[in-house]
Amino acid sequence: MRFDTLLVANRGEIALRILRTARRMGLRTVAVYSDADAHSPHVRAADLAVHIGPAPADQSYRNGAALIEACRRSGAQAIHPGYGFLSENAEFAQAVADAGLVFVGPTARVIALMGNKAQAKQAMQAAGVPTVPGEQGCATQEQVAAAARRIGFPVILKAAAGGGGRGMRVVREAGELAEMFRQAQSEAAGAFGSDEIIIERAIERGRHIEVQVLCDEHGRCLHLGERDCSTQRRFQKLIEEAPSPAVDAKLREAMGQVARQACEAIGYTGVGTLEFLLDEDKRFYFMEMNTRLQVEHGVTELVTGLDLVEQQIRVAQSEALALRQQDVQLKGHAIELRLCAEDPWAGFLPQVGTVGDWQAPADIRTDSALQSGMAISPFYDSMVAKLMAWGESRAACIAQLAQACERTTALGVRTNQGFLARCLRHPRFAAGQVTTDFLAQEDLQQPFWRRAPSAHALAAAALVLGGAVKASMAGPEERLGGRSLWLRDATAGAGAEGRAVQCTLASGAAGLALQCSERAPGKVAADVQVASWQVGHLRWAGGEGGARLGLSVDGIYRELACWQETAARLWVQDGADAFVFERLGRFEAAGARQASGLLRAPMSGRVIAVLASEGQEVAQGDPLVVIESMKMEMPLAAPCAGRIARLHVSEGQQLNAGQAVLEVDSEQDKETS
Repeated sequence: MRFDTLLVANRGEIALRILRTARRMGLRTVAVYSDADAHSPHVRAADLAVHIGPAPADQSYRNGAALIEACRRSGAQAIHPGYGFLSENAEFAQAVADAGLVFVGPTARVIALMGNKAQAKQAMQAAGVPTVPGEQGCATQEQVAAAARRIGFPVILKAAAGGGGRGMRVVREAGELAEMFRQAQSEAAGAFGSDEIIIERAIERGRHIEVQVLCDEHGRCLHLGERDCSTQRRFQKLIEEAPSPAVDAKLREAMGQVARQACEAIGYTGVGTLEFLLDEDKRFYFMEMNTRLQVEHGVTELVTGLDLVEQQIRVAQSEALALRQQDVQLKGHAIELRLCAEDPWAGFLPQVGTVGDWQAPADIRTDSALQSGMAISPFYDSMVAKLMAWGESRAACIAQLAQACERTTALGVRTNQGFLARCLRHPRFAAGQVTTDFLAQEDLQQPFWRRAPSAHALAAAALVLGGAVKASMAGPEERLGGRSLWLRDATAGAGAEGRAVQCTLASGAAGLALQCSERAPGKVAADVQVASWQVGHLRWAGGEGGARLGLSVDGIYRELACWQETAARLWVQDGADAFVFERLGRFEAAGARQASGLLRAPMSGRVIAVLASEGQEVAQGDPLVVIESMKMEMPLAAPCAGRIARLHVSEGQQLNAGQAVLEVDSEQDKETS
């Protein structure tokens, strides 16, 4: 069926990506939005935008009836679901077809078949596709335990109804099984509406390889090469690249042929992705199929020169593919980084807040709906942007993307930007030897992963928060002497007990003399580090959302992006890393320690379970409360052994990061009182 008006049933970066291609193809475009997204970029990017419901927007975009009604109101004849939300919902795809509209994707029958991991695995086995040993349809703890004994540890539990790392747990021994099964079921039910679990053998030190497919309704089915998605945390991808450094031409053809064979067996149409595990002996096993456009589709576009959204739309209009398999050529290398609002040094905890300053480099592909002043809420996935680069070689691509990380400004919300830059420069990644256990094996507190603020960053914080920059704009630098203040590095992971730094500015012949004395928390004296620098050549340039400060430290000039969140709190971009500095009062600088038994929320989120009560005796590490944020569950453990003196939260309550959860009277406190 031909159509001239397309409704995009998604939001943010996903909607913008689809709208861009649809408008280039000459289609009239329709966006949808909830109350929360009334001023979002995707609303302005479309020809029309239809309001579909109140906040939280997550529920509005899952309201199939409202989306179909939006088509009626706007005159749209087709719906593109994007990825996420209803993109793999068979009932929605069928409702679209029943309404006489075109669903840009495969049929409801195929979505239903491949959307359930257990059914998909059976279908693939029938088609001769190799699968990971395991069992389906485990509904009780007893069934899972029996299956684990037959398969042998380690095993992996997976949500049967969905993917994306949610509802997945690795179990290494029988004693862990009951709790891991409970967590997997709970997370699966919350994310996909089904708590059905499948169990498989855990293939460790494997590589996550996925094959992109493109099929039309006229019998032509192509594979577009593979992507390597092995750099992961919590079974969720962080870096994807095409082609895979572990796949040669012979293996690529073998995997591609299996993928085509699978698609032909189920009657697949449109774009899709088959995901495989590749073991150390180069044997590959089917994991799941995504019947939609993937987040990482951009790297395939960069190495093939194809626009996959355009191909989707053409197939949906019953066009025959203009390509043959021999026409598909992979040129160069492409890598994508998922920029996420999360703290890698605190277990990749999701972060929320307001983006103070956002600027992306112009020489790479950036898919994002971010803008300065935008709020990052706890209702969505933590990914906020995708940075993609292409190079003639893999080494050239890595170098270009690492440099792009340093030119990307993201201030106001903690992100994994600096962490991703270090991933690219890790010897194991550079050698193309990353497996799915790569990050789990790394100690992220080691110096390679954790970077201290540079002299330029510390000087910038002292100058801005100490008022020296404003003073310099009013007169010569010689008038800036005699200022002193206390700062604390409040960046991710530093916490309330981060070191306090006394910064003293004094006039000097070469400009300003800056002396910084670092002190441990809780110490009135005992300096642990003293550093002195000559600072000069100040240049302050304001910009939309933020500013740039140019300064020389001991004769080396740099410009840093800055954003002043409050009068006492400053964000500074230092290469690929963003640091947060707080100006402290005199008594704060003395570093009084927080009570050891106070448990605070490490992230904004909703309380989904309270596992303890006031007066209960607990051991250190006991799970007490479970919170959910950005589709991730996190148990909060007792900070020490003792008795719960006060419980501050209840089930269903929405928390802010840093909010008190409960207090434990510790055994140590009892002994010293």
